Amino acid sequence: MPLVISAKNLGAFAVPSACERCLWVQLHVQSLPYQVFPGIFSSIDSYNKKVIHAHFDREGRMPEWLAPLGDIASYIPPPSYHKFSVTDSTSGVTLRGTADGIFQLRGKGYAIVDYKTAKYTPGQEGLLPVYETQLNAYAYIGNRVGFAPISQLALIYMEPVTNDIAASDVLTTNNEGFALRFSATIVPVGVQPDVTIPPLLQRARRIYDLASPPDPQPSCKDCQAVTSLIRTMS
Repeated sequence: MPLVISAKNLGAFAVPSACERCLWVQLHVQSLPYQVFPGIFSSIDSYNKKVIHAHFDREGRMPEWLAPLGDIASYIPPPSYHKFSVTDSTSGVTLRGTADGIFQLRGKGYAIVDYKTAKYTPGQEGLLPVYETQLNAYAYIGNRVGFAPISQLALIYMEPVTNDIAASDVLTTNNEGFALRFSATIVPVGVQPDVTIPPLLQRARRIYDLASPPDPQPSCKDCQAVTSLIRTMS
């Protein structure tokens, strides 16, 4: 059976302790219940892109806080997942997605970034395998659809600046409401798409092809909650 998976969802397969029963359900039930993602974060991510593109159009260069990415020659509007996709010849899995940002570097290929509206803290490290996989999945696709070589990957955490000094700034309030500043933290991600992505696609293929869901991970709290609910109803 054909299997299509997004770069974002593939990240779950990179977590060593991931429950394969939950992964099976995720692959077979595309719209999971109780999965609500506030639209405000998508709006902020979209605004990030517009601010960066507008700055480049106006100044002919990227904002200074993007300097860690290197010498950026231009930005490229990210293609939609309809065009930004590849089918792996070994697993037969189609991988697709839409990157947050693609930048062309002078003489060094391309950089792909992913924006996260959050504060970067040590606690975020638990999510790094998921995010690293997402970015390397974009690189895996990009190298095959005209953006080779993908030479840099990075997470860009956009943290709202909400301290007392920022709140008391006279420029914060205007006739329409108030302005909220963001501070950027850039976290480089290793570029290893051809090493990390194929095994994960094969794992997704193996789990998807199971005729019935595998046994749950003993420590999986979601599976424990479902089991408890079934026992309560029976």
